[in-house]
Amino acid sequence: MNSQRGALVWLDQFAGYLEMERNYSSNTIRAYVNDLKQLITNEAETVKDVLDFSPEAKAEAAIREAAPNYVVPEEKTSSAWMEVDGLRAYIRQIQESYSRPTVARKISAIRSFYRYLRREQLIDDDPSKLVRGPKLSRRLPACLDREEVTRLLLAPDDSSLGVRDRALMEVLYASGMRVSELCGLRIQDYNSVAKEMRVIGKGSRERVVLLNDSAQAWLERYLADHWTKLAGGRQPQPDNPLFVSRQATRLSSRSVHRIVLKYARLAGIAKPITPHTLRHTFATHLLEGGADLRVVQDLLGHTTISTTQIYTHVSLDRLRRIYMTSHPRA
Repeated sequence: MNSQRGALVWLDQFAGYLEMERNYSSNTIRAYVNDLKQLITNEAETVKDVLDFSPEAKAEAAIREAAPNYVVPEEKTSSAWMEVDGLRAYIRQIQESYSRPTVARKISAIRSFYRYLRREQLIDDDPSKLVRGPKLSRRLPACLDREEVTRLLLAPDDSSLGVRDRALMEVLYASGMRVSELCGLRIQDYNSVAKEMRVIGKGSRERVVLLNDSAQAWLERYLADHWTKLAGGRQPQPDNPLFVSRQATRLSSRSVHRIVLKYARLAGIAKPITPHTLRHTFATHLLEGGADLRVVQDLLGHTTISTTQIYTHVSLDRLRRIYMTSHPRA
């Protein structure tokens, strides 16, 4: 690859691969492409660092001293990111400018890109195999206990907005769905007979989530008595949003975040809480109740079991605290 333009063509092909074959979400693809564009277009600065360490650097430095107008050949500046030393120099740069989680994300994008190029036989070697990323401490997600969940769900009043908010929080806790999935729900996605919902998750993957009796009861009350009031008198149609604002528009993820935070404060919950906290709480409480990890994986919509396994650590951590405070000789 002798030009930056050619590398960007590869990047465009890689984006198509992520979308068509890997079924990645548009947000993930956009993040990968931005990270990789930074890698490709940052190569001039990267090469400067690489040349400081390479045997050819001394010869080129001597030439530059003798001829100030000397220009580094394009072949060298355009391919630095495909060499181990060039890639290491680039990673040193981003480690000085970004947090460890951000650096780890960028390296993940880089490795995926190189694997694709190697699979398509566009490169002979994968330099990313010889590059290490930063080690990340795995933080346990925040989780509510059962008493906190009860206080949170009891916080809304009996107004139309209060009933809507109670219904959506009941649904989040009963189903474990993501806030983006909740906001994307239509009325026709709710099956009242089966007490379930059809959601579209990450990568446009469809799955079915379940509702408990409490969530269904509040959802039925909201749809029967309050949806029309919030929608300006209109009757609900199958393709209408399930949860609507006072302007009869679909709720945004940010709006749901504000709703949950509002009632957490009213309930006197001091922990940092987001809609995702209810998803974490859902998974933790299921595991504490004896649910199989594979079942929880399916309900959460995780593609790999390793993603779900973090909840076993949360559950064990809570059980350990209970043991230490309850056992007479602990």
